[in-house]
Amino acid sequence: MDHLATNRRMIRSATHQAYAYAALAILLIIAAGYQTLVARDIFRGILHSDDVYLEPFAVSAGRIDDAGAGAAVGLRKGDLLLAVEGVPYTGAHFVDEALARPHSDGKLTVTVRSPGESENRTLRIPLTSFKAGNVNAGSNLVLRLIIFVLMPWFCLILGFWVAAVRPRDRLAWLLLSLMLGFTQILGIGTGAWGPVIRDVARAYHLLAGNFWGIAMLLFGMYFPEPFPNQGRTFWKWVKWGLIVSLAISALPEIVVKTIDVENYAAVEWLSARAAPFYAANQAFNVIAVSVFFASIFMKGSMAVSRDAKRRLRLLYLGSTISLLPVCLVVMVSLVRGTGGDIGKVVPGWLLFTVLVLLFLFPLTLAYTIVVQRAMDVSVVIRQGLQYALARSGVRALQFILIVAVVLTATLLASNPKIRLPQKIEAVALGMAAVLWMKRGADWLRGWTDRRFFRDAYNAEQILSELSDKVRTIVETQPLLATVSHRIAESLHVPRIAALIDGSGPYRPAYALGYPETPAVVFPENAATVRQLAEAGEPMRVYADDPDSWLYRRQDLSDEERRQIEQLGAELLLPLPAKDHLLGFISLGPKRSEAPYTASDLRLLKSLAVQTGFALENARLTATVAREVAQREKLNREVEIAREVQQRLFPQKLPPVPGLDYSGACRPALGVGGDYYDFLALPEGRLGVAVGDVSGKGIAAALMMATLQASLRGEAMRGSENLGRMIAGVNRLVFDASTANRYATFFYAEYDPARRALLYVNAGHNPPMLFRRCGGSGAVERLEVGGTVIGLLESFPFQQGSVTIDPGDLLVAYTDGVSEAMNPEDEEWGEARMMETLERCRGLNAERIIEYVMAGADAFASGAPQHDDMTLVVLNVI
Repeated sequence: MDHLATNRRMIRSATHQAYAYAALAILLIIAAGYQTLVARDIFRGILHSDDVYLEPFAVSAGRIDDAGAGAAVGLRKGDLLLAVEGVPYTGAHFVDEALARPHSDGKLTVTVRSPGESENRTLRIPLTSFKAGNVNAGSNLVLRLIIFVLMPWFCLILGFWVAAVRPRDRLAWLLLSLMLGFTQILGIGTGAWGPVIRDVARAYHLLAGNFWGIAMLLFGMYFPEPFPNQGRTFWKWVKWGLIVSLAISALPEIVVKTIDVENYAAVEWLSARAAPFYAANQAFNVIAVSVFFASIFMKGSMAVSRDAKRRLRLLYLGSTISLLPVCLVVMVSLVRGTGGDIGKVVPGWLLFTVLVLLFLFPLTLAYTIVVQRAMDVSVVIRQGLQYALARSGVRALQFILIVAVVLTATLLASNPKIRLPQKIEAVALGMAAVLWMKRGADWLRGWTDRRFFRDAYNAEQILSELSDKVRTIVETQPLLATVSHRIAESLHVPRIAALIDGSGPYRPAYALGYPETPAVVFPENAATVRQLAEAGEPMRVYADDPDSWLYRRQDLSDEERRQIEQLGAELLLPLPAKDHLLGFISLGPKRSEAPYTASDLRLLKSLAVQTGFALENARLTATVAREVAQREKLNREVEIAREVQQRLFPQKLPPVPGLDYSGACRPALGVGGDYYDFLALPEGRLGVAVGDVSGKGIAAALMMATLQASLRGEAMRGSENLGRMIAGVNRLVFDASTANRYATFFYAEYDPARRALLYVNAGHNPPMLFRRCGGSGAVERLEVGGTVIGLLESFPFQQGSVTIDPGDLLVAYTDGVSEAMNPEDEEWGEARMMETLERCRGLNAERIIEYVMAGADAFASGAPQHDDMTLVVLNVI
């Protein structure tokens, strides 16, 4: 399901990107076509300046706006234009088409009628050629080339360039809109371009030009980052109020001037009422530009980052120098009532300067975006002319060499003087050379990419793949090495150090690009560590900026600053965990000395999160590995303890006349607390011991060893009364064990000469004595003795005695046998145990033990053994 969802997201993303590129292509065709026609007219005016005429008057919706050169022959403002060169006037294209035709007499014939008059007047208006109308021809030529050719094409290249690189970035489209609008702030006649083309051109000019104010407003609020307070209600009202006002006030002009090209009568009624809208639109545009300047200035003053401050200051300075003079001139022209014609209010040299300075605005944007990486489109540099020529040169070289090899091989193969094996060899060598050249060309293209740092273009892809890869690395050192090297390769960062806490201070765990590992240590409570933990974001390091967090934090010591300087850090990247900071990565300056962009920070943050997860997994894996190793070590130790304990059990059974006996112990764990023993005593007697120490495992085994040592010591001393001997054993065990440790214990001594058994039962399960005399099958329980061993410091144990006859069977056991449990938590019980023993008649002692153990296991039905199981059998023959 995850793969399907991922595929759907990828398809949607690809579809959206395809739509974006399609829209971009349509806009590019319209904008480039428009500017190509404009450039054609400009160069035509330069090359054929005698046949290209300046507009003799201005007309809007069929009425004269400005009489211009026609004033000398009686043309007045407000006159209704009826015909041009004898053709009835229906739209603005008539004038442009008439001016595009040659006029041998240098005059334009128009028919007009003044308001309130009934008679028409035919006027011969003198025309002024481009050459004759420009006294300062050189400066005018430069101005027209800059304003109508160089600047528009530069704006188009910048806008479409950035949008093509970042088609899903709204800011890129906003920049494109701004550049398209900026190219249209000064208009040029389009009426002579022919039907349809002139209509599309006029609509494009009006839409782009009127959207420029909206684009300036939004660009100021959102470039390079959104305005800090733009989410508040006040700024929302300012933004949307201006957008709506600009759109509404621009609508009449767009409608009137678009339709006026072909049929002014259709919009004459609207044109007569549109003047207030024109004035309002100009005022709103001034406000929008003012908000742009205010936004850039305020964001620049509030920015914390040194990079952001520098970018915004550059943009503010360049925009002010570029736009402020023309804004002032326009405002003066509006006040003087020239209708925005700035050529009438300033001298020629000042007009030239003001208009040329406009080019500084797109130049400033380009510098801020490309060089200062405000929008992370440095890839543009890498796909520039030099790079394209280098790549094309590789392809051309590859093509030429392949053609040469193929021709050579063909000539050799077709030469009749060369034998067939040599021809085959020539063809084979040619094919091998072609394949080799392909590999060589690939290598050369890769070298070219590295030469122009093109792999920075793939930084997003590299770091995204790395985020997926780190999740599979479960060792800390390989993980840190992989992350450091890939960051260094993708962003061209020569010095990287990864500092990890290691359950203590943060120290360098991996360093790349340093002569030796930096000797820096950041305690867990260091101000730098707290800053990274609190921010949870990559932190830029500005050692020369007094407003940086390095100096704002009062708790950050000079020693910490010295260590950060020793790392050469320009960026600190935290590696977060759920509730603490695992470490951080110090990134030095890039080789290009370019600042880390917002895109870099976004990718690095994502990578840091994945690296944090991977580090946590690596630590968990290491912990599990240590636990497994510890457990294996413990298992080995338990196995050794089990072997030692098994050696404590009787290895050889002392022969006793008339007695068949055996014992067995099966611990629930590797080692246990059950105990049995057979002691060879003087005069042929046999000591028999069975014990059950409280608890299980190593502790119980240790107490069992203490019990065995105490018993053997006391037994070797000999005693006529077993009660006193067991009391001595109790004292020794009590002294050697903790207060909560004790053991149930049964000890007996068998004298084969008298067939007498003396015993002491210290709180143990009473052994069973099966009588066989007379076939009665009676069972006696040996219960005489006292309390458990080791619980009380002293206790008066009593001695019991029985006589054992041939055929009798003595069975001593621990409760692990009689209390064996099945999956339903039912106990086997002594009754079932005795029934099993009754069926063992005729078997030897060892077989009886096997039979009883098998009976207990059969009842347990696979349930885990919950207690140690010990069984001792004495069969009197």
